[in-house]
Amino acid sequence: MRGNLMRLGCTPIFTAARSCRAGARLRGAFTMALAGTLIFASASLADSPQGSDAYSLAPGDRITLTVLGQPELSGEMTVDDSGNIMLPIVGPIQIEDLTVLGCQQLIRDRLADGFLKEPVVSVRISEPRPLYVLGNVRAPGAYPFRYGSTVQSAVALAGGFGTAGTLQSAAVSEFLSADERVRQLTFEQTALRIREARLEAQRDGKETFSLADLPPSTNEREAAELVSSEKATLASQTAILRVQIELLNGQKPRLQNEVDAISGQITTVKNRLEFVKNETSRSAQLVKQGIGVHASEVQMKLQEANEESNLWSLAAQLSRLQMNIGELDIKIEETKASFNRQTVAELQNLRQQSAELNVTLPSAREIRDFKLQQAENAAGIKGARSINITRSRHGQVVVFDASETTSLEPGDVVDIRVDIRKTLPGQLVRSPTPAG
Repeated sequence: MRGNLMRLGCTPIFTAARSCRAGARLRGAFTMALAGTLIFASASLADSPQGSDAYSLAPGDRITLTVLGQPELSGEMTVDDSGNIMLPIVGPIQIEDLTVLGCQQLIRDRLADGFLKEPVVSVRISEPRPLYVLGNVRAPGAYPFRYGSTVQSAVALAGGFGTAGTLQSAAVSEFLSADERVRQLTFEQTALRIREARLEAQRDGKETFSLADLPPSTNEREAAELVSSEKATLASQTAILRVQIELLNGQKPRLQNEVDAISGQITTVKNRLEFVKNETSRSAQLVKQGIGVHASEVQMKLQEANEESNLWSLAAQLSRLQMNIGELDIKIEETKASFNRQTVAELQNLRQQSAELNVTLPSAREIRDFKLQQAENAAGIKGARSINITRSRHGQVVVFDASETTSLEPGDVVDIRVDIRKTLPGQLVRSPTPAG
């Protein structure tokens, strides 16, 4: 194969002496062909983006390679992701970051290294790597690069600024829904915090409470209304507990009066019993002396036993009344304990809800911010638009701000963004809620 290439080359390695005059004619033709080829190559390079001395080849560029007299080595080639082109017989050649002239020289050197003698090589860029237009355009994507391209012309290729009306409306609607959810969750977070303060005051037996550590995003008017409502609830709950305890305490005077009455009766019965006992003793003495009647003694003993029975009955009543008073005290303590248990249970449940909300709210904010970015991309209003260009040169990536008149280079990534908070009606757009 190498022999074939040598025979197809510009000048064979071994030339017979008898072909001197033919060789002279061939060298003359070769010189003219070489001059024409160089002129052709120079014209091609002049049309290439940024000129051959500045433009560096990179993956995605499509070049046209012409090797004089070697059609099998000529043709269009695309620089692959590794920065190589594949040349028949020669194999892969690394041309990334080379200028067109540098690429041409490298290919010439590789062909001259044992494949062709004095090869004539021409390289031109047939299709530079594309531009990429992203963000606030109607048709984001990759577009062919044309010499003299600007941001404005690239946007024109992508259909202009903004998105289709239905897409824009949907994006704005989704953002507003996500923003409303963040507002609801933030309101709920504030309400839980205020309710927690009220329950803590209720648990500790306080009649009011105050707050100093509400989330920074709290709406002051809404917070004031919530505080007023929770204070009213605290007053109501405290009043209910107070009424229940007062009702129970109100039964004590009646029971105490009954205790006093029974105590008085017991005193009276005790006095009667003492009198009857004395009379019984005196009657027994008279019977022993023979001047008394035995029946009278029996009657006095029966009366004594009856008085003792009355005394025991009154003592039992007094004990029950004192027990009822003790039960009232127990009921009062149970009422307080039940009130506190309910308060503590509500407080624990509320803190669990707060913990769950502290997990949900950051995710809702992230979704809202993502929807905000989508809506910003969909909005087509010029006043709040920003343009960034990402450009790669010699393995270095640079991002810089641009305007519509900024010139572009092959492979540039044009990213167009719009701040929706500056473009949508103020009453519909709310600033992102700080984390709190």
